[in-house]
Amino acid sequence: MQMMFQQFKTKLAEQKVDSPKETAEFKKLSPAEKMAVKDIYTMLNKTKGNIISKIDGIIKQVAKKRNIKVSKIEDYMDNEILS
Repeated sequence: MQMMFQQFKTKLAEQKVDSPKETAEFKKLSPAEKMAVKDIYTMLNKTKGNIISKIDGIIKQVAKKRNIKVSKIEDYMDNEILS
């Protein structure tokens, strides 16, 4: 599972995507989880330098802010890679 998350972080850094796409996996998320994913993309877009080393901290910060489990965000990201 950790390897897939690492692949997502690398893929995200390479794409420098502005916002999450309305994929089937994204649509499965609760409203709070959707906001968390959008927050993560927003924060990543504002981050300077190597974002790969900062993703874990951003996810933890957003999960705390939105009161959701870090594992829910990581699971979503893993599922996006697999789909």
